[in-house]
Amino acid sequence: MNNTAATTYTFTPSAGQCATTATMTITVNPVPETPTITSSGATTFCRGGNVVLTSSAATGNIWSNGATTQSITVSNSGEYSVLISNGNCTSLSSAPTTVTVNNLIAPNFSFPTTPLCSGGTVPDLPTTSPNGISGIWTPAIINNLTSGSYSFIPDPEQCSLLLVLSITINPLPETPTVTASGTTNLCTGGNVVLTSSAATGNVWSNGATTPSITVSASGTYSVSVDNGNCTSAPSTATTVTVNPLAATPTITTSGATTFCEGGNVVLTSSAATGNVWSNGATTPSITVSASGIYSVSVDNGNCISAPSEGATVDVNAAPLAGVAEALGILTAAQTGAAYQWYDCSGTPIFGATGQTFVPVVDGSYKVEISLGTCTVTSACIDATVLGIKGFDAVPEFKYYPNPVVDVLNISYANPILKTTVFDIAERTVMTKIAHSETTQLNLSGLPAGVYFVEVHAANASTVFRIIRK
Repeated sequence: MNNTAATTYTFTPSAGQCATTATMTITVNPVPETPTITSSGATTFCRGGNVVLTSSAATGNIWSNGATTQSITVSNSGEYSVLISNGNCTSLSSAPTTVTVNNLIAPNFSFPTTPLCSGGTVPDLPTTSPNGISGIWTPAIINNLTSGSYSFIPDPEQCSLLLVLSITINPLPETPTVTASGTTNLCTGGNVVLTSSAATGNVWSNGATTPSITVSASGTYSVSVDNGNCTSAPSTATTVTVNPLAATPTITTSGATTFCEGGNVVLTSSAATGNVWSNGATTPSITVSASGIYSVSVDNGNCISAPSEGATVDVNAAPLAGVAEALGILTAAQTGAAYQWYDCSGTPIFGATGQTFVPVVDGSYKVEISLGTCTVTSACIDATVLGIKGFDAVPEFKYYPNPVVDVLNISYANPILKTTVFDIAERTVMTKIAHSETTQLNLSGLPAGVYFVEVHAANASTVFRIIRK
């Protein structure tokens, strides 16, 4: 049989078989021409790019990735070939085209971890990373006065990621000032407290690191502030001179030195004249109503004595007496105290000892607030308990139990369409769509507390309060 061209074949029977001669024509279909592949560009490129491979045949293409279009867009590494099917025969496969996709590399710059201070020395931005990626920075130089972002743009054809570097320039701490607790012209045995204007980070010229230093020796004292990153300029120097002293006085008090805000105590010096108190007063006695340590020295006209032993006065803040009402809930403004709620007839409400009180009946209420040793009572405030509005004439509207542990049951004579649960901050925590005269809300996933339930029916709506145990 000829496999290259169509041929007619004749069958001649052997003699004596009573058979006739037969013919048969065999058609041999041509094989399609082997296709070639052309690419739209380079077949080696960076991740995120692609190349279009196109077959020389307009139709009948079968690509090695299963595609049947004349062109395919390739974004992954591999060898790609194509063959042609004309419906009868299939061509030989084209020569493969190799596509190489290189992964993007991140430049691995490392920078000093030492904090940078305003106006200080800053590092150069290198133009080649340790892993060999070159490029440019924009901006090209670090600004040593302000924080900013710097972008590294790799040179082309490196398959590299962009890099954005945030540089923090730490401000210098404010130059501190020094205040003295009294005169810096001391008597022998006396001292003066020098206090920095900064509460933390102080480094004194004598090596101390506290906010205040007690000085009893002549000298010049200054302080700088170190915020953990940068150090300020030193303060203006304070000069202390020590001179011979007068006798040290003592202090007596008129009563307790720990009391509530609004009270006071009288501190009295043992010296009748020449008194100089740590708060600047020059009288024999001072009336103190603010917390602090109070001392007194005596100026005899020549020298100031060492200060007396300090008298510590502790003034306890009175609790805040304000009360706010929202959605029928009363909340005392003071936190972290002890509470007892009353109705405004003066009757205490059993169990109402929290910052928040939820009345169950309309009325006026007040709260007694105790913080430490101090107690205040708020003014009376009216509270209105939420009720059913829109359902008043329909006794069939029910909800139970309240308080509720897990499941709240709601029923009404008409279909309930939508039920929404809000927390005390008026945030929606649950919504249920229903078209039934009864519905159930599973509240087991909610924290214990007070919630508000809004119910919508076809002809009415209402809001009521529940307590989730």
